[in-house]
Amino acid sequence: MNWLDRLGLDPDDPKRAPLVKGLSDLTQLRHRIPLKSVGQRMDELARHIATLKMGDARKAQIVSEILRLGELLKEQ
Repeated sequence: MNWLDRLGLDPDDPKRAPLVKGLSDLTQLRHRIPLKSVGQRMDELARHIATLKMGDARKAQIVSEILRLGELLKEQ
């Protein structure tokens, strides 16, 4: 099971293709961002979490992104 399956998007869902395209574009962009920007992005995301209400599903997504960026920094 991949992460798209975990989102609960049916393979025939018309929302799936634009989501995959957007995520692919973000991945391409991520590879172009200098590593010093990764730390700055983590800081921005951390500040953004503080503005969200408790229970907002975006908090989990942001934390996941921060952890992923942290792993990216460790690899370098």
